[in-house]
Order: sequence, then C-alpha cells, then structure tokens
Amino acid sequence: MKGFLTSLLLFGSFWAHAQDFSFGKIKKEDFAIDIGKLDTAANAFVIREYGSAQVNYTSHTGLVVEFVKHVRIKILNKEGYNHANFTIPLYKSGNDREVVTEIKAASYHLQGDKVIETEMTKANVFNENSSEDISLTKAAIPQVQEGTIIEYRYKTESPFIFNLNSWEFQEEIPKLYSEYVTRIPEICHYKSNLKGGIPIKGRKTENYNTGLHSEVGEILGEKTTYTMENIPAFHSEDYMTSSKNFRSIIFFELGRYSIPMGPTKDFSLTWENVREKLIADESFGGQVKRKGALKEFIDPVLQGANNDITKASRLYAYFQKQIKWNNKHSIYAKNVKDALEKRTGNSADINLGLVNALRYAQLEAIPVILSTRDNGYAGLYAPAMSEFNHVIAQVKLGEEYYLLDATSPYEPFGNIPLKCVNYQGRSIPLTGESDWVKLESKLPSSQSNFFVGELMENGTLKGKWVTSRNGYMASRMRERLQGSNSEEEFYEKWDEENNRFKINSFKVSNRDSLDKPLAEEFEIEIENFASLQNDQLAFNPYIDSKTTKNPFNLTERNYPIDFGSLIQEESYMEIKLPKGYTYAPETKLKNISMALPERAARYIFKVSNSDPNVLLIESATQFNKPLFLPEEYFDLKEFFSRIIQAQKLDISLKKI
Repeated sequence: MKGFLTSLLLFGSFWAHAQDFSFGKIKKEDFAIDIGKLDTAANAFVIREYGSAQVNYTSHTGLVVEFVKHVRIKILNKEGYNHANFTIPLYKSGNDREVVTEIKAASYHLQGDKVIETEMTKANVFNENSSEDISLTKAAIPQVQEGTIIEYRYKTESPFIFNLNSWEFQEEIPKLYSEYVTRIPEICHYKSNLKGGIPIKGRKTENYNTGLHSEVGEILGEKTTYTMENIPAFHSEDYMTSSKNFRSIIFFELGRYSIPMGPTKDFSLTWENVREKLIADESFGGQVKRKGALKEFIDPVLQGANNDITKASRLYAYFQKQIKWNNKHSIYAKNVKDALEKRTGNSADINLGLVNALRYAQLEAIPVILSTRDNGYAGLYAPAMSEFNHVIAQVKLGEEYYLLDATSPYEPFGNIPLKCVNYQGRSIPLTGESDWVKLESKLPSSQSNFFVGELMENGTLKGKWVTSRNGYMASRMRERLQGSNSEEEFYEKWDEENNRFKINSFKVSNRDSLDKPLAEEFEIEIENFASLQNDQLAFNPYIDSKTTKNPFNLTERNYPIDFGSLIQEESYMEIKLPKGYTYAPETKLKNISMALPERAARYIFKVSNSDPNVLLIESATQFNKPLFLPEEYFDLKEFFSRIIQAQKLDISLKKI
C-alpha cells in the first residue's frame, strides 16, 4: 500500500483534531449525575464517550487509520469495579501491526467539595499475545471505589485501512451520551452498517480539510458524526452466541481506493477472492495441498483400513489424540508437520493437517472457515477474512458430508464442538466454488438417569443410580473427568462437595469410546431423603438434575435463544416402599404433561404404583429444536417457571 501511494506523489498531512471533550475536567456536579430513569439496576454507567477514526497519511507507513477513544464512567457499586479495567486489541499481520501511540487514565473521588485525581501509571499497563493475529494492551485504573468517576483515553495507529474501527454504541452498561466521528478522504470509499435494534440518534456529514494532495491538487474529505443518547445496557443471558451479534454497533468496510485522475484499487472482496487468497497462502492452502507431507505419520494409521468411513474416523481420532490444542484459534497454520512432531498446535495446525491427511487417504476433504460462538457471526454483510477465527475439516463419505474439529478430544466423529455451532461457515475448496456450510450439532445433548433402590422408614434412600450421557452433556463430563488426576479423585471430591448423598462405589464406562454414551454407575445412600410429617413420609423425587433456577429472567429479550443442540433429559426411579407405608389415593400427585406450540419443548411427570410396594416415578424434559426466536421467549420463560414449580412438589406416603 505504501509503495502504491508513494508512486502517486501523495504528500503533506496533519491530524485534524476532533471535538473531543476535555480530559480531567471533572466537576463536583458530575458526581451527582443520576442514571435512575434509564436503568435502576446499573452497576456503572457511561457519562460521556467520544471516538474518532481518521484515514491519514504518514511518510513512514503510507495511509493509516488513527483512532481515538475517550470514555468517562461513574462506578456505582463493587459489581462495577471491573469497568476500571480496559483492553485495547491490536491486530497484526506479518511485519505490519497496530500500535498504541497514546494512553492515559485516572480515577476521581469527591472529598467534601474537592475532586481528588489519581493518575494511572505505566505500572498499570501491560501487553500480552491473544493469538497469532491479535495482541492486547491491558490497563487497570487505580483507586476505584463506589462513587468513583473513572476516565481513560487512548490513541492507536493502524496500517490496515481496510479495517476502519467499528464503534460500539451499546455495551453491558447504560450510556448517557456516545459520539463517533469519522474523517475519510475522498480517495477512500467505505460502506457503513449498523447492527442491533437501536437507531442512530443523529448523523451529520460535512467537508473537512484533509491536508492531503495528489499530482492534480487537493484531496477533499468527508467528516461524519454519529450520536446516540440514553442508550440502555445490553443484558446478556444464558443460551446466546456473542453479544456482538445483537448490540448496536456501527462498522465499516473499505470498498475501493481511488486517486483523482489516477488509478483505482478495488478492496471489495468476493467469496472467490477469499478462496483464491487462502488457497494461495502458504499458511492455509500450502498446508493442505502437499499430499505426501504427512506420509510417515499417516501410513501406520491407515494400515488395514478397508473402507472410507474407517479411514476418516481413524484419522480424526489420530489428530484428536496426537496434537494437543494450544487454545489458540486461527485460520492460518504455522506448520502441520511440526505440530504433529511437537504434539501441539493452533486450530489450523490441527484441522488443516486433518484435511491434508484425509486427502492423502484419497477422501474428498476441504477446509471450512468459521467464527466461533464467542467471536460473533462472520461474513453476513460482506466477504471478510478478518471476521473468521477458526477452521475445521469437511469430508464427504458416500453421499453424506461430515464436519470434523479435532481440537476437541471429547467429540465423536461428525459432531463439531459447541464453540463451532455458530450459524454458518464458509467452505474453501482447492478448486470450484466456495459456499456456505450450516454449523449444527448432529447429536442431541442428552442425559438419562435410572435409579433402583429402597426407601427406609428412617427416611434414608439406598440403591443403584445409573447415568447415561450423549452429545455435549457427555463431552462436558469427559472433559471434567480429564481435569482430575484420576476418577477416584474426581468422585471423592464430588462426594465431599455434595453433602446430599454419599457415593459408596462407582464405575465409569465408555470414557474413551466417544461413539458410545458415557455411563456412570453408582451405589449411593441419601440420608434424610424423606422426612416424617404428621404420620406421612414425604420426599422430593429428584437425586440430581433438578431445575431450581429459571435461566430466563429478562423483561424483554430481542435476540434468539440458542441451545446449540436438541436437549433431552429423562429420569426413571423405581423405589421399594418401607414397610407400613402406602401411596394412598388422597396423597397422590397429578400427572403432568405440558408442551409449547408444535411440541417445540415438552415436559412430563408421572407417578404410578401398580405394585403397592413399589413406586415408579418418570419425568422427561425435551427441547426439540436448537434455536428459539425472540417472540418465543416468554413461552420458554413460563415453561421453565412451571417446571420449577412442578419439581418442588413432594411425594407423600401414608402410614398404614
């Protein structure tokens, strides 16, 4: 880019200062600003914030984006202290990188009528690498307490003009006023898009002096000011993807770069451009195309495999076990052969290596790039490689396609981990057309509980409890087990922490057989499971997995409920009754059966005793689709509320 500009004889520039508010000008009256009318539950709020992004020219870099962010926040209570810590993400690619050119921050306290300022020092600022592409500058503002006003301002410089800084009008705390200003010379043409449901309050466009010249004269510029007032906080809740998908954020895409009376460079990518760039890149296509690069590792794995499904499943299991994921997402591999030798690597090292191995085995395999759930949706508005942070493998076996992510050692063949279930990814074939690939779980997340035992007259319950898990419930438990030194240690700790029941013995089956349910078998004893009340023995019929808290508590939710998979939970109890007690007609609970429209979710509860000495208790909860729309939110909320109320009911046995 720099050479391209230099050849056009661009020269002369200056930083046109924006109408930022003054740093450090805190008055006594600022501490009395009230947020009550906007949000009575806020832990902190933004009094005022200002941002600006200007495309400028420097002799050492060429065109750059100079970005300023200035924020003033009032901390209301201890839960708001975390807002005194802020992070500046900085993108890097090859020898080019974004840098922080200025940073300052302070906290302010009111003592009597006097405002006391405490400045942040260099000791409160440090850097860390988040991934191969992102580094972070982190800062902590000192001397924060309830009622403190904090303020920070920083400036960055970026050579990546294709990535004009986005602006987050809506965040986790409410804001009284937010302003963002862009200054774009006419040689750059950006498209702007606004996510979220809150509209821009004000938008003003005017000309400004860029200070830039070309061979044919002065280059004009356009200044645009965007403002919002009284912005409510975005409230995150369970079962959602990244909040970036739903908050009000304005972002920009560079369409083209053109010199007056000169050449034009088009930056608008098509998906074919993206595919070509990635396949030509040594860190992506180069790692996939060398079919013999992993021969020494792969040949022993394939020995004796006489069909395609065996080949694919063996290779998937091999990469799962052979390379430990270093918890770094990337679509670019360093070197897949090195990763196999060192037995560690990023997501691209592992999964591009898997694609390479599948192709070596004469299988039809290609990479699929995606954005993980916590990274937000990618590619919705335009092709942009920077929005994707992860890559997986797709293999065709017969007429069926399988998605594979070997970064997770706990998912069975064909089921991608939950972090990847994020709407859609993009296929990147070596030849042919790129296309969208739906990212979804192939397995329901399920758990079945089966108990057979005896209830004693003193209220103690003894018996065998068997739990079987599939899908993400199984992979989560396998991961928890792997986190302990041994199964004995895991269940001993669980026994110590769970004061409700005692585990006398345990057995785990299929822990390493990912294609089978993970089974746990216990001999348990629960003292005071039932209590004597007026000649009746009463108990709540749940050992574990009882719903006690409603995950949905918002008065309004404007984004989908995303479970990530179908969910099924079943429980079956067969309890021998103590001598002298019966499940009398006058104490019997009514059976429960309820469902949402079109049976999208269902709950049943049933108690029977055809044998007067044995009580059979059955319950089941099902969510029969992975995604519910915002208009279904209140139905789901009420559904959970009714389950909670139903599961509070006790079963009573009458003394004969």
